[in-house]
Amino acid sequence: MKEENGITLTKLCIVLSFYLLLILISVFALKNSYKTADLEKFVSKMELVQEKVNLIRNNYKLWEDYDANNPGNYNAYLKELGFSNANNFSNIYITEFNGIIKELNESNVDYWDSNTDSIISNYFYLGPDDISKYLGLKNIDLHIIINFYTGNVIEKDGIIDITNSNKRIYRQYDTKIGNKLVLSEISSNTVFPKIEIIENYGLKQKVKIFLTSEVKNIPDILEIYYYNGENDDIKKNATKFQDYIYVKEEKAVYFTIDLSGDYTFIIKDTNYIEYPKVNLKVNLCNPPVLAEGMKGIYWNQAGEEIEIQGENDPNWYNYSSDFMKMANVKSEDGNYWVWLPKYVYKEADGEIIIDFVKGSSSISTKNKQNIGYKLQEAFENDGNLKGIWIAKFQASRGGPKTVDVKPGKPLRIFKTQTAKENCEKYIDNSLKKYSRLISIHEINAIILYSKSEEIEIANDLVHYAGGAVDKYGYISNVQYSSTNNVFGIYDLITSENEVTIESNNNDEGRYRPVLLIK
Repeated sequence: MKEENGITLTKLCIVLSFYLLLILISVFALKNSYKTADLEKFVSKMELVQEKVNLIRNNYKLWEDYDANNPGNYNAYLKELGFSNANNFSNIYITEFNGIIKELNESNVDYWDSNTDSIISNYFYLGPDDISKYLGLKNIDLHIIINFYTGNVIEKDGIIDITNSNKRIYRQYDTKIGNKLVLSEISSNTVFPKIEIIENYGLKQKVKIFLTSEVKNIPDILEIYYYNGENDDIKKNATKFQDYIYVKEEKAVYFTIDLSGDYTFIIKDTNYIEYPKVNLKVNLCNPPVLAEGMKGIYWNQAGEEIEIQGENDPNWYNYSSDFMKMANVKSEDGNYWVWLPKYVYKEADGEIIIDFVKGSSSISTKNKQNIGYKLQEAFENDGNLKGIWIAKFQASRGGPKTVDVKPGKPLRIFKTQTAKENCEKYIDNSLKKYSRLISIHEINAIILYSKSEEIEIANDLVHYAGGAVDKYGYISNVQYSSTNNVFGIYDLITSENEVTIESNNNDEGRYRPVLLIK
């Protein structure tokens, strides 16, 4: 007979199972709770260590022997404070730390640079006693190595991050705290990067990259890296450039570029702040070959004619698309000449592409094989030519024994033979031996150069050199220039044909001399 108020065995089993499940859930939750608490403790301890490391790094910036080019100075500074290098015998866990570094090298994690972060000699080892002694932090039961150069802090055992796929973390970076210098008042909103060409040697350029700001405390530069070309995704350190030097007093880096291309530079300061990109288009070419009596000139933004301060003056010329500044000179007779460097070219899909070359060779300043390119015909007959001086304006007879290549002069029609004689006999004495009438290939060389930059030269219907009746009109009449600015060659398209050295002696037209200086 069954009892009315009793419990069956089945019901008892169900109740026990339910309580057992509750216990299991509670244990699992408690275990995860302990794990979460352990993670939070680990993060908290590492954060305290990181703040002390940042403080030491900031103080180091004020050290009298500070040199940002030499990370080894950190070793001297920290030894002075009493730290032991990670290679020291006191680091009994060196094998474990080397294993962690190997793992980080192979994991491709963020903020890990194998060039600086993976070198054990760049680290200092601190056990719990050292952390207490040197960092002033009590009850921190960690065994760590610190790279004071980069701010990296690595803990020997790490901890499982249950919030991130049970991944074991060893570093402060991986706890999302990072090593940013928290004491710095500098931000990228008040400091800006700039780039300038300091000296121009034609086939190489000396460049200055620096930080500028209206505030006084500009941070030091930690590194500059760059990309070369629009499709380049390989980050390279600017220390690879020639003559690289960091000048701390100027917060500036100097180096020399000897390869044409489109460069993108990114500055990182010692606070690990990265600044907006700065771009530089470099189109190297043979520098102008000067003869006696020539002086280099350029025009400032106000249109004033300025004499250069030496042949490496960066204001004189720059043949990249961003500038389109051809080199200009004045000879002793006041005539103007423009330098067209030697180049190769090709036509592809209706586009004309030119590359300047090195010296008297046909090797591109971009160091490429020039497949599909050919030497421009103006340079074919004389392999020693590095470029051509072309009259800036169409020429006209001046006095009885002079030729004027000057703006604002009336352009008269001459027969070919007279034009040839004018170029051979009446050019200034110091340049006479280099002078002759322009050839059709040399005219085409100018036109091709303009077309490669997608410049359309306007038709000059004004029968005055430079497209104006006064000697300053060319400064504003840039639509008649080969570069659409004041630095180009004028009067290229006219209502009359231009006579050339290939013209028949009976042909008539305006004329233009060239100078072939080797």
